Amino acid sequence: MLDFAYRVYRQKLEREVAKGPVPSHIVVVISPEEFLSGAGGVIRFVEWCGAFGVREITFAIDGNPEVGDVAEVAERIPGRIRLITRQSVREFGGGGVRVNINLGVGGREEIINAIRSLAEDVVAGKVDPDEVGEEDLGKRLVIRSEPDVILRAGLKAKDFLVWQGIYSEHVFFDLDWKSLRYIDFLRILREYQKRERRYGR
Repeated sequence: MLDFAYRVYRQKLEREVAKGPVPSHIVVVISPEEFLSGAGGVIRFVEWCGAFGVREITFAIDGNPEVGDVAEVAERIPGRIRLITRQSVREFGGGGVRVNINLGVGGREEIINAIRSLAEDVVAGKVDPDEVGEEDLGKRLVIRSEPDVILRAGLKAKDFLVWQGIYSEHVFFDLDWKSLRYIDFLRILREYQKRERRYGR
């Protein structure tokens, strides 16, 4: 009986979600423990995103995990992977969804690095200071696309994608990544679709 009810509910959610817009870029703020111990759920989440046409996912890891442990999980994730640390950006994987894995690089730190890079180009004569605009800073960010939705587990504000995420929708879900279900994913998309995006208006 429970299996039947689950299938009916899942089909209902699928029909609802199929009628609405799907985010192009999803950011997931996640702890190192959740990412590592819930690797199966992380992989399923990426697969479901790909099936629904999501083009980019960013896992913003809130903490300081061992890079090797995260890389081990990252190599199992389907898609084009970018492993981002303070020291480097490593890219690997095949086609499909772009998956950014940000190991604790905060938004303010990213902006400062972009400003420093822009200032160096101005001093070197590569950029005219009178012509500097938002796009000059934006193209120096590690993650350049603006996320449509930022998925968080708690209410605490996190310092990720400060510049890119100014108009993003924030969705709060307390997820168990070890046993993440397909209906949990569908509920996230449905919650996003309920929002009326104002883009700062």
